[in-house]
Amino acid sequence: MDCKPEGEFCQSCGMPLEAPADYGTEKDGAKSAKYCHYCYKAGEFIEPDITLEGMTEKVIGIMKLMNIPEGQVRKLAEHFIPTLERWRN
Repeated sequence: MDCKPEGEFCQSCGMPLEAPADYGTEKDGAKSAKYCHYCYKAGEFIEPDITLEGMTEKVIGIMKLMNIPEGQVRKLAEHFIPTLERWRN
C-alpha cells in the first residue's frame, strides 16, 4: 500500500507542508525543514511525550473531521505515520 503523499510533509504527523506558515520553527526562529507548526516550535516538539500510537490516533481524529471514512483513515494513518522520521526508531 502506497500511502506517501506527494510533496513535503511533516515528519511527525504527516501534514502537508504547502505554505510557509505550515512549517514549525527552530530555536533561532528559522523555518524547520522537517516539521509542521502543530508539532514543532522553537526547536522542540510541542508534545514531546506523545507516542506513535498517540500520534496515529490524533491524526485519525483530525482526518475524520475532514469527512474521510474512518476505515480508510485508520488504514492510511497506521501505514503512513510509522514511516515518518520521528517514528522510525
